[in-house]
Amino acid sequence: MRVAFVGSQPWMDCCTPPDGIAALELRSVVLTANDDAAEDDLASAITALEGFDAHAMILLDAAHVPERLIEYAKQARATTLGVLVGGAPHEHAHSLSRLDRLVSFVPSLTGSRIGSQLLWRAIPPPISDVFYCGSDAVRPLHRAPRAMAVGRSTEHREVMLMPAKHHHDLLQVLHGVSGTWLAEIAREYDVGVFIAREPGGGFGWQVGMHLACGHLLLSDELRPRHGLERNIDYLQVESADELVSVLDRMGRFPEMHHRLRVRGRLKAEQYRASRVFARITHDLLADVRAFGGASRGEAKATGSLAAPSAATLGDIGERVANERGVDARRAKALGRAAPGVLDVDE
Repeated sequence: MRVAFVGSQPWMDCCTPPDGIAALELRSVVLTANDDAAEDDLASAITALEGFDAHAMILLDAAHVPERLIEYAKQARATTLGVLVGGAPHEHAHSLSRLDRLVSFVPSLTGSRIGSQLLWRAIPPPISDVFYCGSDAVRPLHRAPRAMAVGRSTEHREVMLMPAKHHHDLLQVLHGVSGTWLAEIAREYDVGVFIAREPGGGFGWQVGMHLACGHLLLSDELRPRHGLERNIDYLQVESADELVSVLDRMGRFPEMHHRLRVRGRLKAEQYRASRVFARITHDLLADVRAFGGASRGEAKATGSLAAPSAATLGDIGERVANERGVDARRAKALGRAAPGVLDVDE
C-alpha cells in the first residue's frame, strides 16, 4: 500500500515513519513554507504526489497546508487524512472539510464540526522510529544523570527551567534541530523534561520523544495523558523548585527511578509512528470504503490491494468494537465492506 506524507520539515522529521515498513511504501513531501509556500515548491510537491499515485495521503498540520494542495488532494485518487496538531481551526475550516477524514491530537475535539466535516477521532502525537532506542539500552545509571528539554522558549518554560539550568546544566534545545540529528543528541542524555508552552499543562510530541529515547520523563501536568500513568510511566513536577529537587536526589541516587524509565520506554511503543500510521491508514481506507469520503454520496475506491477474506474482516470489526467501544454491527459492516484493506497487527 502506498502512503504519502505531506507537511513541514519539523513535523515530517519528528512524526513520520521511516521507509522500509512492511506492507507500506512511503513517500515524504516536505513543504518548506506551509501557508506561504512558493509556487515552485507547490508545483514540485504536486509533481511528486502525481508520480507516486498514493492509496492514502496524510497531511500533517493540515490547517497550515496550502489550500491549493488540499484542492489537488481532493481531485486525486488517494484517500485523504488531515492531522490537526492544535485546537479546532477556524480560518481553514472550509478547505479542511474537503478531506475525507480529520484526526486531532486533542481527544476532547473528537466529534467536533470542522466546516462541514466532523472530526473523526483523536490520536497521540506519533513519534518517528528514529528516536526509539532498544529496550536493552535503558540500563541503570551509576552517575549523575544528564537532563535535557526540547521546545521554543516561553515565559512559563523559562520560569520552570531556569533554576535547573543553573543548578544542573540542563540543556534546552530551542529550535532548528529535528529528526536524526535530534535523536543523536538525545541519546547522550538520561532525563527528559517536558514543560508545556503555557501554565495549565499540555501534551507535546516531546513527551513521546523522551520516552522513546529511554529518558526518565519529568513533566509538567499532562493534558490529555494519552494513556500515560503519573508516577508509573513518568514523574510530574509542580514547580521549578520541585524539578531541581528531583534532579538533586537523582544526582545522589542515580538508580532511584530506573523502573519508571523502563516502564516509560515500554509505554512509548504506543506512539511509534510506524505502528500508529499503519493502523490509522488501514482504518481510514476501511471507513471511507464503508461510509464514503468527504462530500461523496458513495464509497470511494482505494486502489487495487490484496483482499482478505470476509471472515477475517469480520474478526477485525469485532476487535475494533471490543477495543474502542464501537457498535459491533457497525464495525462488522465496516469490515465486510472493506475488501481492499490489508490485515494489520494491532
